[in-house]
Amino acid sequence: MTPAERFTVRSSDGVAISVQKAGAGPALLLVHGSLLNGTLSWGAVMPKLAEQFTVHAMDRRGRAPSGDAKEYSIANEADDIGAVVGAIGGQVVVLAHSYGALATIEAADRLRAVSHAILYEPPVMIEPRPDSEAIRRNLERALEANDRASIVITFLRDQIRVPAERLAMMESSPIWPTILEIAPTLPREARSVNTYRASTDRLANWKIPVTMLLGSNTEGLLRDAAFFVRDAIPGCQLVILEGQGHGAMLDAPEFFASKILEIAQR
Repeated sequence: MTPAERFTVRSSDGVAISVQKAGAGPALLLVHGSLLNGTLSWGAVMPKLAEQFTVHAMDRRGRAPSGDAKEYSIANEADDIGAVVGAIGGQVVVLAHSYGALATIEAADRLRAVSHAILYEPPVMIEPRPDSEAIRRNLERALEANDRASIVITFLRDQIRVPAERLAMMESSPIWPTILEIAPTLPREARSVNTYRASTDRLANWKIPVTMLLGSNTEGLLRDAAFFVRDAIPGCQLVILEGQGHGAMLDAPEFFASKILEIAQR
């Protein structure tokens, strides 16, 4: 892989979005989800992807070295993605994970230069979840107290329902300090997920070729969302990641990168 470089793109509201660039070939933009940043989310797969693509891994707003703004909405995130696609220039393949995939769905009308969107388990809520208000209150209370550990634990345990044993592993992992740095972004992203409703009419009007990635081990809301979006977007292809859940790029990077190269080169 050629040495990585960084450049900055100004979004529509002036926020600076930092992008890491490496490799050579057609452009591939990576959009990470909640909890992590561009480096942690994609670092294990970037070398293999960069063998055949010029890979651009953006750090979404609120994650250093990107900037942030006082006001927030998922529309801001959509603008950020559109701005980065525009700055890359030419045709771009977008690979977006989780909340990043949700923001990419919101950005559909800003992605005219995108030749293919690969969405990995966007958290599209088909119906309101009954515990969303309690989660919002608990996250906001922890945010006001600047209790970052409580923010992350509440987000993991209640919002995305991480099993207790995996949560304990994360708390003792080397990336925990970075997750704590990112913690203030989690309440607003949880709020966006719990209130966002994807319009079936809007999805039906998508013009971009779309592939939906779904882990064979993924259950519940994320599985339902994948099939909902697959059915709503004309021609959307579903690819099952056998033996994987919501984090295949972390758990099986060689397998995941090979699958992305296979899909992106179709």
